[in-house]
Amino acid sequence: MKKRLQRAVVLVIMLATLFQAPAAAYQAITFPDVNTTDWFVDDVYKLVGLGVISGYPDGTFKADNTLTRGEFIKMLAMIAEIWSDKVPKGIHWAESDWNALNDNGILEVSTGYNSSGTLFPCTVAALDKPITRYEMAYLINAVLYLRYYENQMALKDSTDSYANHIADYNTMDQSYRGAVEQVYSKGILTGYPDTSFQGDNNLKRSEAAAVIVRLAWSKERIANNWSVEQAYETDPTFTSFAFQYRTMTNGERRMALFGNPNKTYFTSATDAANYMVSISVPIWKLNESTGQKYSSTAYLTVHKLVEKEVKAIFNDIFNSPEKFPIKSIGGARYSDTMRHSWGCAIDINPNENYYINYKTGAVVGSFCYKNGVSPYCITPNSSVVKAFAKYGWGWGGSGWSTAADYMHFSILATGG
Repeated sequence: MKKRLQRAVVLVIMLATLFQAPAAAYQAITFPDVNTTDWFVDDVYKLVGLGVISGYPDGTFKADNTLTRGEFIKMLAMIAEIWSDKVPKGIHWAESDWNALNDNGILEVSTGYNSSGTLFPCTVAALDKPITRYEMAYLINAVLYLRYYENQMALKDSTDSYANHIADYNTMDQSYRGAVEQVYSKGILTGYPDTSFQGDNNLKRSEAAAVIVRLAWSKERIANNWSVEQAYETDPTFTSFAFQYRTMTNGERRMALFGNPNKTYFTSATDAANYMVSISVPIWKLNESTGQKYSSTAYLTVHKLVEKEVKAIFNDIFNSPEKFPIKSIGGARYSDTMRHSWGCAIDINPNENYYINYKTGAVVGSFCYKNGVSPYCITPNSSVVKAFAKYGWGWGGSGWSTAADYMHFSILATGG
């Protein structure tokens, strides 16, 4: 992806500058309380040299001190080169960083957390609060997939369990479990010596330096032999809007979607009328009495920008040997402010592929492949997931942490 290449070039230049002039940048900045034998020494000085982290006025680093949310999101915004064009209101010194992450979807969570719809709101009290290891994992995971567009990870052995690699996995807050799984699998986190994560603990400055470095420089990550990258086939001859979306600025995205750089969603069918199109797609239906599948047609409304790729996606699903049966399908709707209201999300077989909010316990639908058997259930390696991924669309059954939405696909890499 163009954005990732640009990021790599910038980081190479920054690192070259850093290490070409160590006397001026790297070695000139030292802390009396950071020893050359400390496990985090290289991470700290690398980030100090780049201006991503600094010491205290007395010249110390204080590696065991905790970071506030504001301090951590500033580090993230700087290293991932995320910014916002919003004019700060003077709420907090980290307001611009909060805006940058929020504008790019990094802070977005499912309903049930707070009224802002974010991991934490932009208030003095919230930003000055120490950040937990859970929150750190959530934000790192979001940057991985919404900014760097890395592929997701899975267990190499289907009979394996994350509980075999994370000591406190079974008692972990489910709202963050998906993020922790991914960040562990990527080798960005290794946990405590007993392999536990202890997500409620506050993040230390030394830990923050390590995860930021491993996020930005993949060669610094800790390899393991139990996870594998999930890579799906893409079509090099087809440029989907979902892939284009990844390299666009927020203003470009909004202009393309809504015709207004300040607009973020459609409020009604009337509001969206000039941007939506009704399409028909081929599908397989299932005769539940005989078990036989037969061809049919489904109708849905999507944004005109994604019309061609949605048709291509469903042609791939239809032509797959799996002949995945579709009982019901939904596209654009205007009951929320998220991807369905953009016309850039699709729900398939909602009753058999439920939505669950880990924070509130709310469930929409009956079951999914994890807790039931149904020919309508969408599985991670199904032709459905592969077809959407081929054109840059993500699945809500694998990309989320605060919730799982097994029916849901969208133009976001996370499927959010």
